[in-house]
Amino acid sequence: MKKVYITLIMAMIAISGMAQVRQPEGRGYMGANPRMLEPTLTAEQSQAIAALRSELSKELLQVNNQMAELRAQLRTLQQVDKPDLRAIDKKIDQVTDLQNKRMKLVARTEAKIRENLTEEQRLQYDLRRGKRASHFRNVRKERMPMNNMPGSRMEMPKRRMIQD
Repeated sequence: MKKVYITLIMAMIAISGMAQVRQPEGRGYMGANPRMLEPTLTAEQSQAIAALRSELSKELLQVNNQMAELRAQLRTLQQVDKPDLRAIDKKIDQVTDLQNKRMKLVARTEAKIRENLTEEQRLQYDLRRGKRASHFRNVRKERMPMNNMPGSRMEMPKRRMIQD
């Protein structure tokens, strides 16, 4: 009996693997080729943009690490019995300074990338950049529902105790 079940499971796995429709290589959603939508860059443009992004990644790594440390320190300050509000305010100011630094780094890099593009490439780049930003905003909203946070309007209902 065990052998029959194992054989059936193996057959179902094999059939389901064959039944899946695979998209041709290089094809995206609804058969669109994403490479055709990207601006074609020259070799020099590609190298310059890669160098800019690499430099940005190195700088952001440092800023993100510092921000993580400050947030951990902030959590520690907030979770004591009698929190020191001045110290908490200072940590919050330090975190926001790093957030400002991060945003400025990204904005400068984006401006430098745009300088390397032609007018048509800039237009395509800006259109794609706007779509990505709106997509990530929507994804973030889906992942982090705020309706079950304490103090929110749509707090989850409390469970009732069953009494005998």
